[in-house]
Amino acid sequence: MARAHGRILTSIWEDEDFLCLSQTQQRLYLFLISQPNLNHAGLLPLTLRRWARKAAGLDLAELHGHLEALAGARFIVLDEDTEEVLIRTFVRNDGVWKMPKVMGAMVSGAQEISSHPLRRALLDEMDRLPLDELSDEPTKTARGEGPSVRRQVIEHIETLRKAISVPDPTPPPTRSETVPEPPAEPLATPLPNPSEGVSEGAPEPSTRERAGAHVRAAPAPTPAPTPAPTPGGTRESAHLADTRAGANRPDGLTPLPDDFAINDGERRWCLATFGPVIDADYETAQFVSHHRAEGGRRRNWHDEWQKWIRRSAKWAAERANKPRLQAVGGHHPWRNPDSDDDYYGEIRTGETA
Repeated sequence: MARAHGRILTSIWEDEDFLCLSQTQQRLYLFLISQPNLNHAGLLPLTLRRWARKAAGLDLAELHGHLEALAGARFIVLDEDTEEVLIRTFVRNDGVWKMPKVMGAMVSGAQEISSHPLRRALLDEMDRLPLDELSDEPTKTARGEGPSVRRQVIEHIETLRKAISVPDPTPPPTRSETVPEPPAEPLATPLPNPSEGVSEGAPEPSTRERAGAHVRAAPAPTPAPTPAPTPGGTRESAHLADTRAGANRPDGLTPLPDDFAINDGERRWCLATFGPVIDADYETAQFVSHHRAEGGRRRNWHDEWQKWIRRSAKWAAERANKPRLQAVGGHHPWRNPDSDDDYYGEIRTGETA
């Protein structure tokens, strides 16, 4: 059954992160919360074209940029590959976690999630629920006493973890990662030159470092620093600078490079995959303009460009397959400008209304 309303907490207007959003992004968040097909887990299908029709003049690229801004601020979790959106704090803020029966419906809704990042985000939210606030008193049932509200909610959460378990994104460390190699010990005494011999009464030189290479390998030389790319360099140098800048952030996200450009291989891929329907240079210019205006960050901008091209091709195909409206003869209702009543006029070929 479709939802009839969405719950908006008044405390949202005291949330500093929410106040940092633009008014359009704030409206979009409230729009997502009030969608009739939002399930109890906070899951929505990603339907950009349908949402864009809900406001006059709303462009698809503009809508996509606002969604990415909400994802960057962690109000939503977005997966374009599975075309899913998760309202990250919905279970907590909508009070779903306080009602055992609704929590059961939430578990069923969560099993519809295909995206591993969305599943992981939902499981992380379960750890943030203040379960201590729930009653620990036994509930009254027709057969006597039943489990407490807290116990029932905990059982639903345990069922959820079993139902949507996701693989650990970080593999277990190997032995070389957990047990670091001990540093090479310095020579206790410099080795003498064999041609000079050893003077009488001098201490015997240490033979600690005379063992073969199979005992301990010499330390690897310090790698030479990679030179920074020069302005106007190749795409590979620009991508290297982009990656190096992202290394300074824990999430690896970087802004769009100033000299972003596609290479001949990407241009040939676009032509071979989508044909003349997609103009690679035009779409690249649109891509750069959009992300310059939004100021977003990505881990790999060339992968993001390929996503942009695939979406543009999809929308172009949808527009091509959409039937065009054609005027036909017959009776059509017209509005009488001199009254509030509709009247019928007749349109014939060669006549004007």
